[in-house]
Amino acid sequence: MDATTRLCYLVPGALSAHPAGVAEGERREEYLRRHARPDTVVAIRDNPDGPASIESPEEERAAARGLERMLPSAVVGFDAVIIGCFGDPGLAAARERVPVPVVGPAQASMHLAAQLGRRFGIITVVQDVIPVLEELVAGYGLRESLAGISAVEVPVLELRDRRDEVMDTLLRDARSAVDQGAEALVLGCMTMGFLDVAADLQAAIGVPVVNPVLAALTTAEALTASGLVHAHPAPSPS
Repeated sequence: MDATTRLCYLVPGALSAHPAGVAEGERREEYLRRHARPDTVVAIRDNPDGPASIESPEEERAAARGLERMLPSAVVGFDAVIIGCFGDPGLAAARERVPVPVVGPAQASMHLAAQLGRRFGIITVVQDVIPVLEELVAGYGLRESLAGISAVEVPVLELRDRRDEVMDTLLRDARSAVDQGAEALVLGCMTMGFLDVAADLQAAIGVPVVNPVLAALTTAEALTASGLVHAHPAPSPS
């Protein structure tokens, strides 16, 4: 019996359409494989027709529409799916369309953070993302656990090139969040997660920092290992 776990990291944006997108996709795939269990295989898929980045409510909606078109054919042969965007676009609909676990990084990260501290803060990329995340926090039943959300004001596509600046701002915002009562922090962007700064940030400020990439990965592995799949809503009476 094949004990391998096959995970699909499904990017709802057009990662491969970027000038360096193929190389970046390979780098992310290698990062996921490096942090996965030895019996886990991870493959990245993206939506070539999706938005270049996802940093606003409209881009979230476009990403969700793209995911709907891609599913379920894109996940054939996989044991679980990770949506490769912290906004969890199309998460509920995706769970209705495929018979395997679908993990939203924001949901996984926020609930993990809520276990690590009484209140948590989120640091994301730009101000336009904050209303999206506030809706997610409320929808996931965690409004009372949220200490606040801040933004580093660096667009997604510039995060890697401005890494030192981003780290400085993360440190400032993290300290501010702790001052406001946060006992844990969440990096509110998958590209930010792939910068691999959570451990350094945690060491500097002394509270747990959740990397959404790793939170989603380990959640997907746990669900497949336990044989659990999301409940589907009962059909409405006709």
